[in-house]
Amino acid sequence: MKVDKLHVRSRFKNLEDVMVDFDEDHLMTVVVGRNGSGKSNVLEALVVIFRNLDLGEAPPFSYELVYRLGEPQKKPSGRWLEVTVDADPSRSTLAKQYKVTVRDLLDEQSTDFIKEKPTGKAVPLSKIKRDKTGKALYLPNYVFAYYSGPSDRLENHFKKHRTDFYRRLLKDELDLKGDIRSLFYAKPHHSQFVLLAFFLSEQDNAEKAFLLEHLGIKGLDSIHFVMRQPGWATKKGELFWGARGVVRRFLEELIKYTLSPIKVTRPEDTSLTGNNIRNEFFHLFLPNVDALRDFAKDLTADELFKMLESTLLSEIISEVSIRVDVSSSEEPLTFRELSEGEQQLLTVLGLLKFTGGKDSLFLLDEPDTHLNPSWAVKYLKFLRDFVPNHETSHLLMVTHHPLAIAELKKQQVQVMKHDDRRYIKSSMPEESPRGMGINLILRSDMFGLKTTLDDDTNQKLVARNALAAKETLSKEKVVREEGLLAEDDEQYLARLNSELDQLGFNLATDDPDYLEFLYNKYYPIHERS
Repeated sequence: MKVDKLHVRSRFKNLEDVMVDFDEDHLMTVVVGRNGSGKSNVLEALVVIFRNLDLGEAPPFSYELVYRLGEPQKKPSGRWLEVTVDADPSRSTLAKQYKVTVRDLLDEQSTDFIKEKPTGKAVPLSKIKRDKTGKALYLPNYVFAYYSGPSDRLENHFKKHRTDFYRRLLKDELDLKGDIRSLFYAKPHHSQFVLLAFFLSEQDNAEKAFLLEHLGIKGLDSIHFVMRQPGWATKKGELFWGARGVVRRFLEELIKYTLSPIKVTRPEDTSLTGNNIRNEFFHLFLPNVDALRDFAKDLTADELFKMLESTLLSEIISEVSIRVDVSSSEEPLTFRELSEGEQQLLTVLGLLKFTGGKDSLFLLDEPDTHLNPSWAVKYLKFLRDFVPNHETSHLLMVTHHPLAIAELKKQQVQVMKHDDRRYIKSSMPEESPRGMGINLILRSDMFGLKTTLDDDTNQKLVARNALAAKETLSKEKVVREEGLLAEDDEQYLARLNSELDQLGFNLATDDPDYLEFLYNKYYPIHERS
C-alpha cells in the first residue's frame, strides 16, 4: 500500500482545494507545519476516505486519491487505483458519486514495468467495499491510526469497525489465527499487551533487545489481571458471567495458571460526578513470566496480543497491572511507573509489529510528543525496524519535532502552510533535512524560524548591533524599557556588551545565528560577490 496523491477538492475541516503529494517510493512520508495548517486533518481525511470505501458509505467531501496496492515488480501485478469522488448529495446513488479507475503497473504479457501510463478500467463501488467474508480486492488490508492527544475525533471514525468486531466476538465468529480488523485504532492500554507479547518467547529476540537497550526493561516480574462483570452479562452468578468464544477460552485457560484467584464485589466509578454502582470483580494473578508462558504455550505473540485485545473489547478486562524488572532499580517497577514517552513508544511499535502486514497504511499523528531528543532523532529508525513489510506498507506521520525528520530526503517531507486568507497549501521543502542539522532545519522553510535564540537575547543582539552601526552615539538620556533605566547610547551599548559577553556573544562568537546576523547587517546581498 503506497499513497501517491490526495487532492481534497471540497471543504473538509480547514482543507479545500489542497493537493498533498506523498512519496510513494519510500516507507514513510512526514507532514510538518505550524498549528492550524491542516496537518492532522490530512490524516483524518485519509481515515474517512478508507472508512467510507470499506463500508460502502457516502463520501462527506469531494476528493481525488491515487494509491498503489501490491509490489510493482511482482505478479500478480501491482495496481494503481485512482478514486475520484463528487460528494454531491443531489446525485441519486453512491455509484454516481464514486468513480474508481484501476490500472495495472505490469503488462499482462510481460514482467517489464510499463513506462507509459496504462489505460485504466472502471470498477463499481460494489466491487470496492469489503465483502461479508472480509475481502476487499481494491483496498488496503489494514489502516491503522494513532494519536497522542486527548481528542477522540480520529478514534470516532473507527467505532463502526470496532462495533462490528465486538458483535462477531460475542457471537463466537472470530478466529485469532486470522486477521485483525481492517481499521484499527491504537490506544495507550495496548502498550501493556505489547509488552506481554514481546516476552512470550523464552528465546532472545530483537524486541527484547530493544526493550533492554532503550527502555532498560530486563524482563517481566508478575502480571495482575482485574476482570469485571460486563454490562451484557447473561449469567451473573456464573464464573465468567456467561462469556463465550475467544473470551471464554482465554479466561478458562488463564485461571489454570493464576495464584489464588479472588472474586470480590465493590463499588465501581461510572461517572465524573463520583456516582458509582456495586459490581463484581475477578482478580487473576500470574506470579512470574513462566506462568504467562505456560498459559500461552499454544499461542504465537500476535495471537496473544489479539486475544488480550479481544477480551478488553468485550468489556471484561478492567485493569492490567504489570511489574517489570528494570536495570535502573533493584526492585521491580509497575509498568505505569515508566514515563509517558516509554509507554507511548511501546504502543506505536507494538501497533506496527503485531498488526502490520502486506498492504498496510499507518497513520501516526504526533506519536513522538513525549520523546526526549535522543529518542526523537532515532524515532524513524525505530519505526522502520518494526514495520514488517516495507515494500507494501506506507507510514504517514505528523510531527512538530524537527529532530524526527533529520534523516529524511526532501521527497519524504510535506510542508503545510496557510496564507493571510487562511488558504492552505502543501509542498515539498526546498532542501532535504538530511545533513542540515537542527539549527538549519528550524530556520528552513520547514519550520520558518528567523532565529533559534530566545527572544530576549535576540532583541539584545539586534539593539547592540544597531547601536554599533551608528557613526555617532547620542548623549541624550533615554529610559530603556527592559530595565527602566535612564541612560545614553554609550551606556546602553556598554551594558549590552557586558550582558552579551557573559552569555558568550562577543565579536568573535561562533554562534551561527549571530554570525548570520552580522553577515546580513554588514554585507547586504547586493554587495556580496
